[in-house]
Amino acid sequence: MKPGMGWPIGVGVILGVTVIANLIVMRVANNDPSFAIEPDYYQKAVTFDSTIAEARRSATLGWTATATIVADDPAGPPTVTVTLLDATRQPVAGATVSVSALANARANDVLTATLHETAPGQYQAPLAARFVGQWEVRVDAVRRDTLGATQHFIGSTRTDVARGTRAPQGTTTP
Repeated sequence: MKPGMGWPIGVGVILGVTVIANLIVMRVANNDPSFAIEPDYYQKAVTFDSTIAEARRSATLGWTATATIVADDPAGPPTVTVTLLDATRQPVAGATVSVSALANARANDVLTATLHETAPGQYQAPLAARFVGQWEVRVDAVRRDTLGATQHFIGSTRTDVARGTRAPQGTTTP
């Protein structure tokens, strides 16, 4: 090696190490499951007025939803249970219910499920809930009333999940 070539080689090594370190940091930052961005946020902003109108229609129904998640039940797989009640506190039977659930600590991992009715007003489905802690459950329920009109309810509830025990039921915010 020629005398004086150590400096250019050293600068090249330092730049190379810096580039590799930056690539590693970018990869770690982009794969963090606790960091989340709302999908289609721009489209949601554009249609915000219709979203608010839909929330108002849900509120006029007077329905409430409570959710329970059992993450580790020895009797079976993890499950989510949603109970729907109408304005008179009677069960809302015969609805098509789907949920999106996310652990607050892992907000990038959104789990979805279509629930089936197990009792009047009670809907249940398996849900791959692996984390304990607080969860947000977004409920979307559709039912035809006795006159044939479609009733559409959207709401959000939070529930605490503990291993092997039924979580306390959350309350709905339509």
